Amino acid sequence: MKTSFYTVPPRRRFRGRHIFIVLLVIMIALGAYRKVIRLRANPPHQEAAFVAAFSEPIEEPPQAPVPAPKSQSSEPFEVRRLVLHSGDDLDKIAKDCGIPETYPYAWLKACKSAPLDRLSENDEIIFILSQMDGLPVEMVYLRANGASFTLRKNSDGWECRSDESAARERARTVRISWSDNFYDSCICGGLPGPLIPNLADIFSYDMDLASDLKDGDRFSVFFQQDPIRSSEGKQYLILGAQMSVSGKLYQAFGFQLPDGSWDYYDAKGISLKRAFLRTPINFRTYLSPKTCGIKPFAKVSRPRQAVGYILPAGTRICAVGDGLVSSVRKDARGNLSIEILHRGGYSSLYGNLSSSVRGLRRGSAVSQGQTIGSAGSAGSGKAYLDFRFYKDSKPVNFQSAEFAGSRSVPKPIAPEFEKSRDFCAAALRQVD
Repeated sequence: MKTSFYTVPPRRRFRGRHIFIVLLVIMIALGAYRKVIRLRANPPHQEAAFVAAFSEPIEEPPQAPVPAPKSQSSEPFEVRRLVLHSGDDLDKIAKDCGIPETYPYAWLKACKSAPLDRLSENDEIIFILSQMDGLPVEMVYLRANGASFTLRKNSDGWECRSDESAARERARTVRISWSDNFYDSCICGGLPGPLIPNLADIFSYDMDLASDLKDGDRFSVFFQQDPIRSSEGKQYLILGAQMSVSGKLYQAFGFQLPDGSWDYYDAKGISLKRAFLRTPINFRTYLSPKTCGIKPFAKVSRPRQAVGYILPAGTRICAVGDGLVSSVRKDARGNLSIEILHRGGYSSLYGNLSSSVRGLRRGSAVSQGQTIGSAGSAGSGKAYLDFRFYKDSKPVNFQSAEFAGSRSVPKPIAPEFEKSRDFCAAALRQVD
C-alpha cells in the first residue's frame, strides 16, 4: 500500500506568506497607535516632573542633636578663621593669606572705630573669601574682650559696623503676655504692627500660634526700631525672639551668613526652617486689626492620626510643604479634597474644601505656605478642614512629628554667631 502526502501548491503558499506579512504590519500599526494615544492621555513631561521632584530625599528627623554641616566646597564662599598671636599685624596677616596690600589700608580707612592697627593676642579675624576670585567680601574682627566689628564689601567700597553698639542704638526689647488672641497681645506688649506677621512666621515651624498659646504664656521680642528700605518698601527686622509656651522655651536668633542670606537659628545654630509648617491654616489671615478678635481655629483629633480644624467661614488653607499636587477630587456633596506629594515619601491630604485656587490641578507645583483653597462649610457660619499626613502611605501623627532643620551655621563662623546669639539673649532678658 502506497502512502501519499498532501502538498500545498506553490501559488497558494506564496499567497499565504503575503497574508501573514499584511497581518503583521496591521498589528504593529495598531500597537503604535495605542501607544501614541496613551502618551497623549498621560503627557510624559508630567510624569517626569513627578519622578524628578521626588528623586532627592528629604532629611529624616535627626538622630543626633546637631546635624552635620554642609561641606564648604558647596558654598559660594570660603571661610578662614585666624587666632592672633603676639606681634601680628593686619598687613602681615593679609600677606600670608594672599590678600592684596590695598585691602588692609581700605579696612583701616573704613573702620576707624576698630583698633585694627593695635591687634592683641587671642583676638580673632575671620575672612570670608569669594570662591570665584579668592578675594575677601567680608572681614570680621572679634576682640578678646567681647567687642566685634564687621567689614562688608558693597558697591561703594567697605561698610563697617560694630554689632553691639549699632544694636543698642537702634533696637529695643518688648515683653508680651498672651491674652485672648495673638494680634492684640502683641499690640498691648508694644510690638509694632508690621512686625507681628514676621514673628508669626519665625515660629510657624514649631507651633500653632492660635491654638497652642494659653493664658500665662509669655514671649519677648528684640527688634530693630528703624525700618530698612528695600525693593519691597520699608521692612522691619526682628533680631531675636523667645516664647515660653506651656513651660517650654522656644528661641530664635537672627543671623546673616556671609553670602548675604538672613535666617533664624536656635541656640545651637540650627535653622528654625523645617520641611513642613506646623499647621495648614493660613495664619496671616488673622494678623490684622479687622480680624484680631476672631478666634482662628480649634483642633479636634480624628481617627487614624487625622486632625480636624473648626474654622471661621472662608478660612484659607495652605500647603504645609513644597510638593506636587497628585490629585484634586470632588465628592458627592461637592466638597474638594487635595493631595500633595512631598519629598522623602511624605504626603498631605486636605479634605472638605469648598474651593481650590484657580489653575490648581494634578501636577501643579506648590510651595510651602502657598494658599491652595478654602475650608468647606460646617454650618452655623463655621468651616471645617479634615487634614491628614502620611509617610510612605502610612498615617503619621502630624502634631507630634519632628522634622530636621534645613541647615546650620557653618563651623568656621560659629564664634561670630555665638557672640551675636549671646548678645541677643541678654537683650531678650531686658525690657525697656
